[in-house]
Amino acid sequence: MRLLFIQGGSRWRFDSDGNIYTDTNFNENIWERYRGYCDELTVILRCDQVIYNPKEAIKRFNKYNIDRSSFVALPDLYKPVRNVFSISIRRSIEKTIDQEIEKADKIIIRSLGNIYTNTALKSAKKYHKPYLVEVTGFAREGLWYHSFRGKLVAWPREFHCRYLMKDVPYAVYVTDEALQKRYPCKGRSLGCSDVEIHDMDDKILEKRLEKIRGGGNKLILGTAALLDTRWKGQVTVIKALARLKKEGFTNIEYYLIGVGSGCYIKKMCRKFGVEDQVNIIGALPHDEVYKWMDSIDIYVQPSFQEGLCRSIIEAMTRGCPVIASDVGGNYELISHEYLFKAGDVKQLANRIRKINDREELIRQTIVNFEHSKKFHNLTLDSARDEFYNLFISE
Repeated sequence: MRLLFIQGGSRWRFDSDGNIYTDTNFNENIWERYRGYCDELTVILRCDQVIYNPKEAIKRFNKYNIDRSSFVALPDLYKPVRNVFSISIRRSIEKTIDQEIEKADKIIIRSLGNIYTNTALKSAKKYHKPYLVEVTGFAREGLWYHSFRGKLVAWPREFHCRYLMKDVPYAVYVTDEALQKRYPCKGRSLGCSDVEIHDMDDKILEKRLEKIRGGGNKLILGTAALLDTRWKGQVTVIKALARLKKEGFTNIEYYLIGVGSGCYIKKMCRKFGVEDQVNIIGALPHDEVYKWMDSIDIYVQPSFQEGLCRSIIEAMTRGCPVIASDVGGNYELISHEYLFKAGDVKQLANRIRKINDREELIRQTIVNFEHSKKFHNLTLDSARDEFYNLFISE
């Protein structure tokens, strides 16, 4: 059985040695999961034109095993911007997708709302091919906070996604209810996060509690997110630090990891006078992210839009108390008392001030760690495999 997977957001990356990589959204464990559903897997993504240094690429991205499955690299219609107006590029993309859909037996479409996935849906219907849609985020918010051009198309894209989802025969949502409410479908559906959690040893909780009880004078905040994507909201935290500094709270430090230069963040740190409190680490290999999470006191996710934030779940599995904006499915994850309105500096400062108490940190650590157990791979894989195998067998 030939299975085709297509997504329009991520890109193929290539290095000068000819190796191929995917964004950190995907890794070999995820591809192996899809391979288990079929005899032959083909993955379609758009292509980054940059050729990376092998050492840089292996640090920033996840290597893709071309011996285990095939790939199709499409032109990037959205970057540079002039490509949007190219009829020849658009036709080339549509033609290639149509040809691949015709050859496939089953299709998995991840994240409707762009030319790549929308074309795949159209072709799947054209050739009467069974298809499943994975719903990972909110269309309007993803565009609204992206750019001025994004704001112009945000609402049309939102209503189009709702329309397309209505007749989807199989849908997998990464939330329990948030995305389902916005994009309901008439077919079969499953709410199942795509997070990968393997290690849930209770010793992690014990180590975190020891850290809190023996804590020093400093409070370490941390965020794992793209550094040059403004809708991730790190500047909201910087403004909150400045506000708390004026109130006399100067023992707070903020550590950021993620891909990007962080130039705008650094500029905002200087503007608000907190550059001595903010440390931009940059990209870390995934196996080092958990070590970094173990080193911070509170995880903060200040995004202006999310589906179900995997970084929050990962932080919870390390026993991190979490403060997050009230977007997407974040309310499904953490205590509502530690949600704040996206962009609201005053609310965020209040949440930081409230949680800066040893007993409160202990309480949130225990609550988050216990809640995170529902996202363990053994739990998620069982439900996910049952649903995907139903799609494959029918």
